[in-house]
Amino acid sequence: MPSSPQIGEPQFAGSPETSNSFVKALVSIALVWAFDAMDFSILTFVLIDIIKDYHVPLTLAAAVSSATTFARLGGGFLGGLLGDAAGRKIGLIISIIWFSVFECLTGFSIGFSLLFIVRILYGIGMGAMYANGTPMLMEMMPAKWRGFASGLMQSGFSFGYIFAAILYRVWYNDLGWHNLFFIACVPAVLVAIYIGRALPESRRWKQAHDTQTKRIPISSIFGKGRTWNTVHATLIAIIAFSVTYPINTFYATLLKEDGHFSTDVVANTIIILNVAGILGNLIGGWVSDSIGRRWTLVISSIGTAASSFVFLHIANQADRDIFTFLIGFFSIGGVWSVIPTYLAEHFPTSVRSTGQGTTYHIGAALGGAIVPLIVSSVASSVGGLAAAMTYSVAIASVLVIIFASLWRESKGEALE
Repeated sequence: MPSSPQIGEPQFAGSPETSNSFVKALVSIALVWAFDAMDFSILTFVLIDIIKDYHVPLTLAAAVSSATTFARLGGGFLGGLLGDAAGRKIGLIISIIWFSVFECLTGFSIGFSLLFIVRILYGIGMGAMYANGTPMLMEMMPAKWRGFASGLMQSGFSFGYIFAAILYRVWYNDLGWHNLFFIACVPAVLVAIYIGRALPESRRWKQAHDTQTKRIPISSIFGKGRTWNTVHATLIAIIAFSVTYPINTFYATLLKEDGHFSTDVVANTIIILNVAGILGNLIGGWVSDSIGRRWTLVISSIGTAASSFVFLHIANQADRDIFTFLIGFFSIGGVWSVIPTYLAEHFPTSVRSTGQGTTYHIGAALGGAIVPLIVSSVASSVGGLAAAMTYSVAIASVLVIIFASLWRESKGEALE
């Protein structure tokens, strides 16, 4: 760690106003990510309904989620440009309003084609939200706490999945799947209003913007020796998505189709998965500030690979619950606990939103969209969906270990 912080490095001690901003940013951005994830996750609970209502096969129904994830790449790039040029705060607010509008419109989708289009537009807002919210949070946190903040923020995705499971369990049978999206679109708008009123702009972005004599080109994420940083960030994002998205996309469907479990059992299992993910994110983020980002990724990947056979043993309740918890703790939790700060530490402030938003969402497009399609496509030839999920998660876990060893340890570094 540098002996003295770089210009703009946030200072916590003795600065109550600044510490208050830390807390506001951490809570509000984590909540936005949670409500964003809640909507994204609801779709995984209703894939069977989409198949039945619109008379489409599983692969085509899963393509809705994949199309959303592809659209996040465009949103991450465009939202990143906006955040680097006009500020993280305005980019964050615009993105929240955008995805909330199309979240609501999802409930009005009366045909598969309309649903497909609406979810693509929703994905643009989701991508832009991450491209602005995550860099803003990382820039506002002291270096020694960035790992924990990263884990806490990332745990919002698991909270969102739990919120989706609760919505599904409580209202699905009475209201149907369309109405779930009308309910889900409200909370994020309320948080956007709060952010507009209470959250300051990133001081680090303001300093970089005020001292910048000319517009920084996008190509700078590849300049000054940063090419490997950008390539590595992209590869890590692709593999991290490949670890978790087969789980997020298909676990509820596997429980319903192969296990023939009730709505309560499906919801409870997904809740276990994501409670474990929350704990894994919090502990993993804290651990990464102690032993480093690299070892946190390695240990978490080993745990994920070791528990990936849970999908082959869902019929046994004890095995299902125990190993659902473990794979949630290590994959949704541990692996992902470091990703927000890990990617932020790959880029300078002048292009952090563009760099982080783009590389993260290339990962989402390739690992989060294509890998689930591959899993669904090969399932019949490898012994079923459970086997395909097991193989894909285990292979991706090994790749995380390999690529985590190919970049420097960035724990405690002041952001450039």
